[in-house]
Amino acid sequence: MTSWTGRGAATRVHSPDYDADFWALSAEVQSQIEDKIHAMGLRLAEFPHHRMKGSSDFRLRVGDYRVIYQFNVRENVIYLYAIGHRREVYRKR
Repeated sequence: MTSWTGRGAATRVHSPDYDADFWALSAEVQSQIEDKIHAMGLRLAEFPHHRMKGSSDFRLRVGDYRVIYQFNVRENVIYLYAIGHRREVYRKR
């Protein structure tokens, strides 16, 4: 996993699958995703997280794309596991 502290307040830890899928997206979609993760990182404790059914993972909606993640408020870390189109991303986890 790759760790990155960027524009957001929370440290981001990316899985290799997340990185590969992220860089395959268009620049416009990448920017939208970065903006949404940045907003989440700035207020990690208060952000409206949506837990996936039957899983300990959470999903973040960005248009037609979903980011699958977990987080730790105490350590201020976001763990990014997968990203993809809403029809396909849930099959990866």
